[in-house]
Amino acid sequence: MKKIIACAVAAALVGVSGASYAQLGGLTSLVGGGSKSDSSVDLSGQQAALVKNYVAANVDVLNANAKMGEALGLKTQAEQAAAVVSQLSSGSTQDKDSASKAVNAVGDTSGAIAAKLKEKPVLDDASKKTFAQGLGHLALGMVHYTGMRNDVTSMGNNMKSASPMALTSLGGAAYVVSNFPGSVTEAGKALKNAIDFARSNGIEVPSDATKALAAL
Repeated sequence: MKKIIACAVAAALVGVSGASYAQLGGLTSLVGGGSKSDSSVDLSGQQAALVKNYVAANVDVLNANAKMGEALGLKTQAEQAAAVVSQLSSGSTQDKDSASKAVNAVGDTSGAIAAKLKEKPVLDDASKKTFAQGLGHLALGMVHYTGMRNDVTSMGNNMKSASPMALTSLGGAAYVVSNFPGSVTEAGKALKNAIDFARSNGIEVPSDATKALAAL
């Protein structure tokens, strides 16, 4: 019976959406004790949900970079961010390759935006509106990142006690656990810099952006 429950829970976890992801800890706790095979199935389900939500958070940042890049006249970076979002929207986002693609695109486009902001460019009204839209997406990404902290920690702890055989199939989870701290740090810096730029240039700052920054 425990094996049947474990498999059902793991199957449910694979389909967890961003909105219900906060329930992950509660779902995984349903599989108490059990055999080693139960634990392995549980880790597989946790990995699928974890990678999917990590990619979703990075997609939020890429949507932000597409808008802010457009507002700042960074056409190449804006198009790059939008293109990766489109690619990730048309396939599975539960594997290491998807996570890596998202993280690399965020790094490439965020760096260009940070450099441009240091130049203190002057934006017209239309560009200010577009920049504000980007801020909203960045805030959403920050909310998703911070909401994942407990689950990333839980996965890291579970992997420490996993068998060597189980670890061979947890490459996606290992990637998220390793890269998550840096993603949160960099997104936090980007959000602060974007808010500072907006305030100094008369750009409306969405309330969600200030709340997300305060939650860091």
